[in-house]
Amino acid sequence: MRVAYICADPGVPVFGTKGSSVHVQEIVRAWRRAGAEVTVYCTRRGTERPADLADLPVVEIRPESASGAGREKAIREAAAALAHAVVRDGCDLAYERYSLFSAALATVTQVLRVPAVLEVNAPLIEEQQQYRELHDAGLAKGMLCTNAAAATVVACVSEPVVQWVERRVPGARTLLAPNGVNTERVTPRVVGRKRSGPLTVAFVGTLKPWHGVGYLLEAVALANAGTARHTWSATIIGDGPCRQDLERQAAELGVEAEFTGAVPPAAVPGLLHACDAAAAPYPQPVPGRDDYFSPLKVYEYLAAGMPVIASEVGQIPAILQHGHTGILVPPSDPAALAAALARLASSEELQARLGAQARAAAVALYSWDSVLATIHQALMNDMRVA
Repeated sequence: MRVAYICADPGVPVFGTKGSSVHVQEIVRAWRRAGAEVTVYCTRRGTERPADLADLPVVEIRPESASGAGREKAIREAAAALAHAVVRDGCDLAYERYSLFSAALATVTQVLRVPAVLEVNAPLIEEQQQYRELHDAGLAKGMLCTNAAAATVVACVSEPVVQWVERRVPGARTLLAPNGVNTERVTPRVVGRKRSGPLTVAFVGTLKPWHGVGYLLEAVALANAGTARHTWSATIIGDGPCRQDLERQAAELGVEAEFTGAVPPAAVPGLLHACDAAAAPYPQPVPGRDDYFSPLKVYEYLAAGMPVIASEVGQIPAILQHGHTGILVPPSDPAALAAALARLASSEELQARLGAQARAAAVALYSWDSVLATIHQALMNDMRVA
């Protein structure tokens, strides 16, 4: 089977360090493991190509340089050019990562008459309006309707995303397909190694306000308060607009914190292995807005065999079993985070047990192969009905 993977979003480099880049690479790997020949069609290739994808064919068509409304038009034109490239090359299945200004999937399916998957990771229209700028909302809405209506399957990473698509495109053939993890790339840490100094809690992700890293730093300071020697330090793996503020906060709190900056995905497991726990300290949800994310970091923590501390928001309670594969805490609550850190510090047995059970859950439930199998089964079911 020849699969055309389309990503028209210039904010998602195929070979990059962002979580979205990891997602692209892992879906491609899963298709290749399933025996497919994959060609990627994108607006941004990126520079961090992993060795195992060295032979992956990539067609890059960059948008014209522009700003504001002109940028949106340029992305739409680049997406149309990607669709024409797919039609020229041919494929047996088209798979597109949803982006705001692309209707490439609809074009490909209309011409080639092949099954198609639209993967939706977030309600991008509202995201763009809230956090960036959206000049032509009508165009963005029209592109979503066109692509989702043309797709054989619309694979959504969470139930709120399913509902968002169904509200905007009634009749879309939606499927819940949460994210996963590559349990071969993310290997389990070695438990019981000798070490000196404080324990270390890790965070992986882009340093933006809605990831709650500031609460984690506050929690580390609280966990260390009143102790002769600091019990916990922090390793912050990633980069982003909040980095300087977080570095300043750590210094003011007296928290020993290493900020690694952005690292290639292949480096993340080794950095996690050097830590003793991992955190997803998401803040309190904004009233009236669903927590739609399916956090890659939590799946990677599980696969690395880490004791996980995470806020009880969004999809996280469906991923982590409290007391079995992790510790759930209320959001925006540094004291609860600190109590969880203290609980882990007091028991090596608890650290080892949570880590082992986390790894077992990742292997049994959350592989990318199982994600793709869910999508593939939906495709087969639809084709049998047709």
